[in-house]
Parts: sequence; structure tokens; C-alpha cells
Amino acid sequence: MNKKLATLMYAVAGLSMTAALEHVAAADVGAFTMNEILSPSERDLAPVTGNPPRLRRTDEEQPGAEMAHLAFFKGNKSGLYFEMRSGEINGQLPNDRVQLALVPFSLTQDAASGAVTAVASMTGARFVTDNRGNEYRNANHPIAISINDGANICAEYNYQPNNTNNTKRYIQCFDQAGATVLPQTQIFAKNNDDCSMNQDANSTTLLSSIAGKNRLVAWSGCNGNGQDDGWLRTYQLNTDTSGAISFKAEFDVSLAQREERSRGFCSIAASDPNTAICSWTEGNNQPQRDGTWLAAVDVSPGTTGSDRQNTILWKKQIDGRQGDGDTRTYSQRAMHQRILTQDATGNLVPSDLIIWRSGQARGNNNNNNGKGGTYYGNQMAVMKVGKDGMSYVIPLTNTVDKLIGLDGTHLGMGPALFGTTDKLTPGVMFLAGSQTGGGYSAKLRAVGFDTTAGTISDLGSYSIAPYDRHLYPNYLGNNPGNQGRNFSGTVMIPNPFVGLNGNKDAFLMVATTTGKSPATMARPELKLSSYISILPIAQTPAASPTPDPSPTPDPTGSGSGSNTTGGSGSNSTDPGASTELGGCSTGGSTTGFGALLLGLAFVTRRRRS
Repeated sequence: MNKKLATLMYAVAGLSMTAALEHVAAADVGAFTMNEILSPSERDLAPVTGNPPRLRRTDEEQPGAEMAHLAFFKGNKSGLYFEMRSGEINGQLPNDRVQLALVPFSLTQDAASGAVTAVASMTGARFVTDNRGNEYRNANHPIAISINDGANICAEYNYQPNNTNNTKRYIQCFDQAGATVLPQTQIFAKNNDDCSMNQDANSTTLLSSIAGKNRLVAWSGCNGNGQDDGWLRTYQLNTDTSGAISFKAEFDVSLAQREERSRGFCSIAASDPNTAICSWTEGNNQPQRDGTWLAAVDVSPGTTGSDRQNTILWKKQIDGRQGDGDTRTYSQRAMHQRILTQDATGNLVPSDLIIWRSGQARGNNNNNNGKGGTYYGNQMAVMKVGKDGMSYVIPLTNTVDKLIGLDGTHLGMGPALFGTTDKLTPGVMFLAGSQTGGGYSAKLRAVGFDTTAGTISDLGSYSIAPYDRHLYPNYLGNNPGNQGRNFSGTVMIPNPFVGLNGNKDAFLMVATTTGKSPATMARPELKLSSYISILPIAQTPAASPTPDPSPTPDPTGSGSGSNTTGGSGSNSTDPGASTELGGCSTGGSTTGFGALLLGLAFVTRRRRS
């Protein structure tokens, strides 16, 4: 069915896809903005077959652009965007087929509408690796993180040198001018173990940053032919007086002894930066069958060495196998994010509450040249976690009927705050992409949590730029038809333009995706485009109107202007207003032919990639 749908999309997309997406963007000004950071290359074309043409599976061909991530410098007005790229930058193709691309960007505001948009600076765009890897593993699975109070941005990535059999983790760091202040440096490896993988989000969390001394913690799933474990690791990035940065390893500890696709993640609370909470999926099968897990690890300064099991404070299985026979499912793709709060100065800080998500899936890998299985459950919870243990604030709940259409295939997850700044609702946003290349809006799904009432709320689905979670990375990557590898990124930031030109958006969700542009859907040989999307998700509260001490009666009784009691217009007493993202009713949705294809995409059989 996926093949037929992809062919249909390529054959007719040029008729109305562009119009559909443009309608979404224009339907509600400020609902979201997007910018195509990098376009597909005419010199790096994908193999196609048939008439009309469709994408042809080709080993190690590369999808053009994938695994997009970014981080911001201090002030949130500029940052660096990274991706694995086989297309050209400023007329230059990468050496050895694919390398890590860096693109500086800045946020700008439209003076008329107040909307915020990300704009690339191609003057400083370049490839920052020149590796020659086995199977072109030159810069896999990059992530980006800000250090030194936003003065520097670092990128981690994987690289397996040619004629070797072990993937290792590397890092580079850059200053605000884009100059390299830490050249490519190996930061993690295990013997013959292919390190590393992590949750479909950022792998690395900043523990502390004081006077140029930065401590970080990360999850590294190492799935090769060696020990095959999932590890927590800590390390330092230290800055000297010249601005140069150096790396220093601290310690690691094995948390998952049965590693296949653990996709773990570790986080900390502002109140206790010496305790890391890690989530992962355990099992040596594809998909894994040994459940989803949570652990606490003492990451206090001073610990060094390998596999420090004495640092594990507690370890607990959260969910596992359910049902029997044909109805049996396994808990997979454990994910978590911290609930964010504001400190006394208004800064966002991670609390001791986490939002948990895992899926109940059934199916086998390598079945009929397909990958993964089908998701039948979407478990969510809110937990209070710390060095002494965990407890449920909202118990594990299957939200499959509440969050209809949300599946777990390469699902992105980022922390979020909704509503208005005087009554913020904590939650998350899930980023769901296309199984068939993109070409239409991807979706951010907003989920809110009322920890007092103990409820989980669906706050709606919102459009952003296209995201191909499967087709091009799968068909043009390693083991085509079986192994896909694309990921997205989400970062929530305080809006640096709030209060300017009428803008009342307090917080922005910034998403990075790669996918087929609507303009190129009729040309499957053109690979993926690169996007930064911005969606307002919370606002400053509207000022209470000052009553007119001597209003003039309206003899007609009709009136006009804002509506404070219901109906159309601005409704300041609407009890649901605090859960609207950016003060918009829905943020737009795909209409017409685009909606038809989106619906078809949702009813196709879900596959993990």
C-alpha cells in the first residue's frame, strides 16, 4: 500500500499540493511560519524507475538531507542548524557523498504581522566534516547543544572510519561567528559496539555550566558485535582564556544489558542536577521484547571510570508484554521529557516531574521486506522522579483513543507550555511525519497535563513544514527497504520579539525537519528539502479592557467590536482560551487534496523505522 500511495503522490502532487500548503500557511497569520533552509540539489539526484517515475531503492545513495537539529546562542535570536547532507552547499558537494552541514540562522520579525521566521545565512554555511567512512558513515545521528550560557554551540555525531568495523561518537564546537573552537574529537566508543543511538530527540543534557566549565550527560545505545549495552555517560567541555574548548571524559555506566534499539534519554531537574533520570527500551530482538525502563543515576562531580555500577540509585521496569497469542504486544520506544517551570527570574527550568510516553507494538522485523510492527497502544503518564525513587502523578494511561492518529514511528517529542503566561499548562508536543516523503504539512500534536485533576488533554494538531520520516531515508540509506534513519528536532524558546510590533507570543516551538517540498513532488529524483518551522504555543495575557465611565447607548442595539460574552470575535471569557496555541483557533490544517493524502497516510499500516 505504501508503494501505491507513493506512486499516486508523485503522479498527481503537482496538481494541488503547493496550493494546499500555501493555503495552510496563509489561513491564520502567526499560526506557523516556515522557511526552506536548504533546497534539493540538481547535482545530487535520486535514482527513479517507471513511468510516471517513482523512487528506486538504492543502497547507500543518501536522501539529500536528514537528521536535522539546531541550537540557539544566548538571547535566542540566532543559532546553528546541522544536518547530514549529500546535496550541495554554496555550489560545493560534500566529499565522500555525505558530510555534516552547518548553517547559521537568525530569527527575524515581520513588522506588519509581528510573525517570527527563521532565516538562513548562507555566507557562513559549510560542511564541517571531511570524513571518509565505511558505508559513508561520515556524520550519522547529529545533535546540537548550547553551552557556556549560550556563547557556544556543539554538535555530536557518529563516524565509522573506512576499513574499520566500529562506529564512534565525535564532537565539534563553534562560536557565534561560526568559527570552530573544538575540532573533531572522539568522545565515546566501546569495543566493536557501534556507538551510539538515543531517543528521537537530543541525546545530551547540560548538567552545569559555570565559568567556562561545562558538565554534560548523555545516553549512548551501542548495538554492534561487542558488549551490546545501553550506556549513560558524562563528560566535560572546558573553555580556556582564548575561547578554545577541550573535552574530558568522566564516567559511564551500563543501564541496558540487552541492547538492540534502546533509544534512551537522560535528563535532570534544576533542583537536583546530581541525579540523572534515564528511560530506554530493553531487548535483543527487533522489535525489542524486554520492556521499557526507568533508572536514576548519581552523576555527582568527581566520579570517573568505566561501567560504574555503584552510581545506579534505582532501576525499574515501567511496562512490558500485554496480552497473548495474536493480541500480544510489547512495550517499546520509551520516551520522556521534563515538565518545565519558570524560576523567580522567569527562566525555564526542568522540574522533578517527567512526562512519559511508550508504545504497545506487535510485529516482527525483516518481515516481507518491511521493518517493525504495528502500534496498538500509546501509553502516557506523569511521574515524580528523584534519587529516592519514582511515583505516579498521573498513572500510566493508554491514550490511543484520545490521541487518534498519533503513532510511534520515529515520533519526535519535546517539552512545551501552553496557554497564557499567567496560567500556563504544561505538556509536550509530538512531531509526526510522513511515511511517503512529505510534500504536505507535517503535524505537531499538542498534549496538555493537568496534574491537579490528573488528566491528559488533546490540545489539537498543528501544521508545520513537511517531514519525511521514512521514504527517502529508507529507500536511499543502508539496507534499503528495511532500515530508515531520519529524525526531527524540536526546541521551545522564549520569544525574543514578544511585545514588539503587536506580538504577544511568549513561547515558540521551533522544529527542524527534512522532507519533500510541495513544489518538487512531481520530480521524485529531487531529494529532500530542509526546513525550520516556528509555531507560537503560549501568549502573554490580554489586558483587561478599561470600562468606559459614560458609555454612549447604541440605539440600534447591534453593536460591534470585541465580544466578551461569546460568539465571534475576541472572547476574553472563553474558558478554553488558555489551551489555544498562540491564541489561534487551530493553527491551520491541510485542506482539499492535501487532506485526502494526509488521511490516506494515517490509515496505512504503521511501520517502525
